[in-house]
Amino acid sequence: GTLTRSIQGLEHALRIPLFERMRTGARLTAAGVAFTKIAASVLDGMDEAMLHLRLRHNGVVGRLRLGVQLSFAQGVVANLFQRYQAAYPDVGLQITDGPRERLLRDVLACRLDAAIVIAGEGWSARSVSLGPESVLVAIARDHPLAARAAVTWLGLSGRLLTLPRRGAGKELRKLTLRHGILPERIMFHDAAIDRLLALVRHGDKILLATGGTTGIRMDGVVFRPVMDEGGPATFDLALCWRDGESDPVLARFIELARQTQEDGASFPGAGAV
Repeated sequence: GTLTRSIQGLEHALRIPLFERMRTGARLTAAGVAFTKIAASVLDGMDEAMLHLRLRHNGVVGRLRLGVQLSFAQGVVANLFQRYQAAYPDVGLQITDGPRERLLRDVLACRLDAAIVIAGEGWSARSVSLGPESVLVAIARDHPLAARAAVTWLGLSGRLLTLPRRGAGKELRKLTLRHGILPERIMFHDAAIDRLLALVRHGDKILLATGGTTGIRMDGVVFRPVMDEGGPATFDLALCWRDGESDPVLARFIELARQTQEDGASFPGAGAV
């Protein structure tokens, strides 16, 4: 029959007998036993590969390369990542930090799939709003400003401000200058945010930071919101990606970002200062 001819054709191609044929029937040779074991593992591998491809096509497994401008130990971005990793645990998140301009360049150059940055000019491709991120000061617990529930730009105008050069440093500087802080009262530090918080805990330094930083706990350091004329000072955050992007893993992330923004989703402890 067809099966017999197929087996004979396989033996001819391999030039190895897979069956020992007898009058009473046929049985596998030693080579035939080894071949069937290898074939079974290959078929299992193909099934696994096909399942992986289907899951990848549905955006359930894979890798997502994201640029993130701000600290996300807590707040809007932390909430989004928590929801995404709970929904898609088999997607590997690869995070890159850096200034806004560099992250957006990396998105356009396909080095990143998308970037979460402070919304602003200079981006004409696709984006979705993620909501506001608060502007805060981090100060020592015994600092005179720590006795206040919030601080104002006027209250900061005569003081020396510490700003991170990384992340939101450039946007924070523009914000302070717009509210009358003199350039000579601004000092940049090219150090990670946890190092700057450690610097703040000793002495009278004032670190200007964003809301996600509050998730980094540092003994002796407290956070206070900065208020302007209309209420708490904030930055608007946006998720940005390329035109024509069709990656299913990214599509799932964008969909969840939209849902998170619409739901105003929060988790225990989010937004604590």
